[in-house]
Amino acid sequence: MDHRDETTWATLELTKAGELKAIEGKLAGSLRSLLGVDDFFPIFVPYANYVKGGRTVSVRLIEGYAFVATGLAETKYFSLERSVLVAKVFSTSVNGLRVLHTLPNERVREMRSRLVESMSADLELGSKVRITGGNYRDLVGTVIDLYDKKVAVKVEFRSLTSITVIPRNLAVFASEEDQDGGQIFESETLSLDELVARGEVLI
Repeated sequence: MDHRDETTWATLELTKAGELKAIEGKLAGSLRSLLGVDDFFPIFVPYANYVKGGRTVSVRLIEGYAFVATGLAETKYFSLERSVLVAKVFSTSVNGLRVLHTLPNERVREMRSRLVESMSADLELGSKVRITGGNYRDLVGTVIDLYDKKVAVKVEFRSLTSITVIPRNLAVFASEEDQDGGQIFESETLSLDELVARGEVLI
């Protein structure tokens, strides 16, 4: 496979202030602002928060680091060291010049997968989740059944209840913002068999 056109990533070592922003879920936005890029510019912060049982759970895959896609002028990355958020941008010296050290996309993809897996392992019946792939991508629903590597999620629309069975790694805990987004409509929680018997689901 040709990886030459794949994204590569700069590694940032965070300050204490940067770590706090990461824990709060606000670091990516702050870094985009400092770099002068839009909301779609790829940044991976290996921290995640989700709500479980009425409390916020924080997952930290690698503490103290964040990863920013390359493609900008290298001086932009190094300028992050002047902020209160970034202690160091990883680099090497080539012929006396400072050159950005980059990670291949595969490494960051692996970290993303591990973060999602660590969250999905905590899923339980009744968990509110956001679906990250497939036909139900970006919809929010409720876990109604758990299997070894899959999960059944009930997604409710105004006049229809639909059940989708997806790989666990496509279901991530919904953030408070997801849950307030109006995609979840409160109703009783029924088993898959009960919903099928009542004719209220599409499988």
